Amino acid sequence: MDAVKVNAGEEKGLGVRVSGLTVAYGEKRVFDGFDIAFPEGEISVVMGGSGVGKSTLLNAVAGLVSYEGDIGRPDGGISYIFQKDRLIPSISVHKNLDLVLRGVIRDKAERNERVAGMLERLEIGDKAEKYPSELSGGESLRVAMARAFLFPSDVLLMDEPFRALDIGLKFRLIRALEGLLASSPRTVIYVTHDVDECVLAADSWTVLAGSPARVATEGRVTAPRGERSLDVPDIAAARAEIFALLAAE
Repeated sequence: MDAVKVNAGEEKGLGVRVSGLTVAYGEKRVFDGFDIAFPEGEISVVMGGSGVGKSTLLNAVAGLVSYEGDIGRPDGGISYIFQKDRLIPSISVHKNLDLVLRGVIRDKAERNERVAGMLERLEIGDKAEKYPSELSGGESLRVAMARAFLFPSDVLLMDEPFRALDIGLKFRLIRALEGLLASSPRTVIYVTHDVDECVLAADSWTVLAGSPARVATEGRVTAPRGERSLDVPDIAAARAEIFALLAAE
């Protein structure tokens, strides 16, 4: 690929807009002239089979892969919660989070206050001096969420961060995510394989299929954040539709 183009600021107010995206690995075209828009301030969940291009889409938005086409997004930065927490194993939780703030806040006391406040908010204030190896999977993900929200950004990318967790813990972390977004709104693009996770988190959802990838179906969840459960009618309907589509692929 010889064109990499991120139009920072041109789509301000529109969240993230992908136009004419083409990504190829050798002879395989993952995307070929692909278009999609992610509304400002919403949680947009992307689903689809393995290898369809979900992670590639996130990486294109983040500028981590070469592509052709245009990606419009706000001027602010991008936070990324990966499948693995990517914490530095040789330093404490507090120091991992302090590293995020050093480039934007010079005052150490203020950094300490922000880190401590975020850890308390995510109910892991007692883990500040622990090392990553001493954390459970759920605790590590909370630290990754803390890092993403401490970094000043307008866009948050999430690549299956809850994949190894049971549904109860996923539900609690989705609620934690909603709480963070209430005070620090971001445009979220959230990839998952889990249909229940999708319908409980999403404001809007998209299922990708095919090679090159296309939008197979999309929809919205109208139940307000904080009031979602699998027996809410529009969530149950979305769940059934997505399951039917994935089963047909």
